[in-house]
Amino acid sequence: MMKKKIGLTLSTVMLGSLLMLAGMAYANGFSGWPTLSKGSSGGYVSGLQASLYAMGQQPSVGAVDGIFGTGTETGLINFQTNTGLVADGIAGSDTWSEFHDWATFETYTLWYLDTSYSSTYWTSFALTNNETKLTYRVSYKGSNTSVYSGTVY
Repeated sequence: MMKKKIGLTLSTVMLGSLLMLAGMAYANGFSGWPTLSKGSSGGYVSGLQASLYAMGQQPSVGAVDGIFGTGTETGLINFQTNTGLVADGIAGSDTWSEFHDWATFETYTLWYLDTSYSSTYWTSFALTNNETKLTYRVSYKGSNTSVYSGTVY
């Protein structure tokens, strides 16, 4: 009886640990992305711009060029307004959490944004190189043709 109880307890602990690890893995996505604002530049800004495309903000954002200018700020404020966030034009933890909530996770290394806010674009993200490189790809919904792609980090 004692052996059976210990085996059941160990199985329960192991299952709980696996579920916790799986939850942590799927928590990746946009978590830990830095705060960005007008004047920021680089891969994370490109990732923000690519995400805004999937949220219907391509007309405001313009090119996915890694430069957080007026267009990106306007697109971000529109996104924040549409989703009930404080519309301050700063991509902070609340903004990243909102993107995370809209994301669909295929695996913890592959997720995408495909929303009703955009009838034209969807954006995918993929972790590669032992999870040390994050890439993005903005595609047309109809043909799946890549419009922009690049590296976040």
